[in-house]
Amino acid sequence: MMKYKRVTVAVLATFLLVIIGSRAWAQEPVRPAVDGVFDPQKEARIESLVARFLPDCFEQFKQVDFFVNKPYLYKGIFTAFNQRRDQSIGYAVNILRRPVKEMIDGKLITRGKDLYIAKKVFEVFPDESTDMLLTAYKGGDPITKGNIILASGNVVGILIRSLLIDALNDKTTCQDIHVEMVGDPLRICDVAYNQLVLRYKIKNVLRTIGTVHRIKIRDYHISILKKIL
Repeated sequence: MMKYKRVTVAVLATFLLVIIGSRAWAQEPVRPAVDGVFDPQKEARIESLVARFLPDCFEQFKQVDFFVNKPYLYKGIFTAFNQRRDQSIGYAVNILRRPVKEMIDGKLITRGKDLYIAKKVFEVFPDESTDMLLTAYKGGDPITKGNIILASGNVVGILIRSLLIDALNDKTTCQDIHVEMVGDPLRICDVAYNQLVLRYKIKNVLRTIGTVHRIKIRDYHISILKKIL
């Protein structure tokens, strides 16, 4: 009798979690505004990017005044790349082909800022980015696929949503092991879990899967998210 009650309570708890969680992901992300108004000096700096080469623009966007100010960064990206969208998106996609962190000659190289700027480019130009991201994902290695999932979490569109959900089934490792890592490297499904929870601001679930979590724990939380979605 007690065993039956425990099973019933567990089933009911899962059902309630699914119902509560399903309300949380009803709101899709929106395309960011690119029409903010800034002081004349900032506006002039944005306009100057139109004539700069792509690598220089990406380096400029990593500087503090852009990097910490999303409205300013979004407008800068739109202004700099609006007339060369495909080229800028292609450049951003290529950033995703390398690990965010890797050891080179005994030194830890971090490309987190580069990936962040690439992500913002995709968010500003979601329609043009989607096809390129899907194509790169289809032919990409695990590192590339993991980075595409990481960079697509807030990109508008049903095709990106489908990509993220499908990735929950891919248990391929997508991280290089480095000296700062604790635990097992993340898998594509782990990265997809994190992005979906952030994308839909899903409540009452584990917010982030990290390398510190055992595989069994990760799989459990991914299974819960699948029920919600």
